[in-house]
Amino acid sequence: MQKNGFTLIELVVVIIILAILSVIAVPRFIELQSDARISSLQGLKGEMHAIMNVLYSKSVLQGLQNKPAEDKDDATDDENVIIIDGQKIHLAYGYPAADSKKAWSLLIMATFTDSVFNADEPGDWYFHNNGGDNFIRFMTQTKKYSGDLCYLKYTEATSPTTPPVFEIVDSGC
Repeated sequence: MQKNGFTLIELVVVIIILAILSVIAVPRFIELQSDARISSLQGLKGEMHAIMNVLYSKSVLQGLQNKPAEDKDDATDDENVIIIDGQKIHLAYGYPAADSKKAWSLLIMATFTDSVFNADEPGDWYFHNNGGDNFIRFMTQTKKYSGDLCYLKYTEATSPTTPPVFEIVDSGC
């Protein structure tokens, strides 16, 4: 008589082999996600740095390199802006201000969403900064809160001789 199917021992052996493979594969997959987030942050940093260098050259030509950042709450203050493609880009000593709405979202072709006030709104990148801070944090879609410790921190220039600083925090990626 011919039997069709598997014996119990064969099924147990297959399950054990699948378990061993998953134990090996899952950590590598998780590490790939972390590497992808870090690479995304590094890519954003590179793009921001390139834009910042071009913008600074234009601001020097207009004599804006010695002007501090404007009050972020003042919607009418237009003394320290540069106009690119009809958009007013707010500056701090000739570099982009640490403000998504008045600087970075106008310079980079991506959707930036506030991770605190609009966390459910889809975006390419999420940001967080308080109005009085001279820095802004940019986070990926999957780690969109600054408490996740996976972000790019941009600190705006604090003087004509102190350029902006980029810092990638990746301990939580």
